[in-house]
Amino acid sequence: MRRAGLPGAAVGYVNANATGTPYSDASEAAALGRVFGAAAGRIPVSSTKSVHGHALEASGLLELVVTVLTLGHGKLPVNAGWLGPDESCPLDVITDAPRPATTAHALTLNAAFGGANTALLVGAP
Repeated sequence: MRRAGLPGAAVGYVNANATGTPYSDASEAAALGRVFGAAAGRIPVSSTKSVHGHALEASGLLELVVTVLTLGHGKLPVNAGWLGPDESCPLDVITDAPRPATTAHALTLNAAFGGANTALLVGAP
């Protein structure tokens, strides 16, 4: 965000890595809290891995495409298969239905085996 010259408040959606494993998800939520502070709980978050699976090293590219399409179509995807609130992940998880995308910027996060990790900030096409 520093390189892009954007404040954290400009990010209106996070496509999280969110593999559904308690330690990983809690760590990711904590990292979002460190980056966005109190605003982390107000930024819509979802993960599409429950729909298309974990593509390992290709996850960064796949979810970059998903995030760009999300902004382009104006709909934030639901987190399919979400089982309910988790106090270790105090985030605004999109659960019931897609939401309108009212932001021009999103963050997509991915971690794969062997250190193939990405954090990409994208703008609406």
